[in-house]
Amino acid sequence: MVDLLLLGCIIIWAINSPIVKIVLREIAPLAVSQFRVVIAALISLGVVWNRERSVYINRKHLPQLCLAAFMGITVNQITFIYALNNTSASAVSLIYAVSPIFATLLAALIYREKIKRSYFIGLPLALVGVALVVLTAPNVSLDGNLLGNLLAIGMAFSWAAYTVLLRPLLGFYSPLRLSALCFTIGGLFLLPFSFIQVTEAVTAPASLYAWALLFASSFFAMVVTNILWYNGVKKLGVSRTAYYSYLQPFFGVLAAALMLGEIFVLPQIIGGLLVIGSLLLYRLVR
Repeated sequence: MVDLLLLGCIIIWAINSPIVKIVLREIAPLAVSQFRVVIAALISLGVVWNRERSVYINRKHLPQLCLAAFMGITVNQITFIYALNNTSASAVSLIYAVSPIFATLLAALIYREKIKRSYFIGLPLALVGVALVVLTAPNVSLDGNLLGNLLAIGMAFSWAAYTVLLRPLLGFYSPLRLSALCFTIGGLFLLPFSFIQVTEAVTAPASLYAWALLFASSFFAMVVTNILWYNGVKKLGVSRTAYYSYLQPFFGVLAAALMLGEIFVLPQIIGGLLVIGSLLLYRLVR
């Protein structure tokens, strides 16, 4: 059941990129991020209070929680939203596949987790694949697709850091409580960056359609998926949970093609397959 729920988590994330891309047509990037985090925080806090009657966290865990919130919410939302604003939703989905590589490295550095030999075989393939996705995008330029693709790499790293930083805390608190606290803290960190755009969005409101998509994105792609993801980390571990990230490029490109009509050039498809192949190699070869 946990495996099936993680698969659902990946599908939701894949669909979310095109949805947010549509919302960005009417609402400024950082305003979208701030509204998504605030909505997710309010929903999560309400649910966790109703179920657990507490949002307490030990003071000794607070620094790690704040760092995780900053990386996984503040940095992740900024890089995610500007990546989508500067490149295609399908490119963001493909580049996100490199996130488990970062997670493996961080887990090894921080927690001394053993790295399989197949990791070092697959890593060069993954790096070549990401380079193909980034550098062969149509009309690539320093202020256009290349910037968006580099931001997508930053998004992948920030999510990997978030996953690794929260793992020890799952032994003390539920995924729901950690998600609620991270949304709240990360939203406060995000506010100084987004304040001007939020003010503009409030004074010049978008259509009801855009707000409905924004709310759906906040609830499903942040609240629901965070609970599913960290429930998987808690029960299956980082490595097995991260395995599901390998599937997101397939669903991401498919969703972008169906919802936005995006076209991917052949070198980018090859690059995405290299990334996915390298990660499957790491996962399956003993």
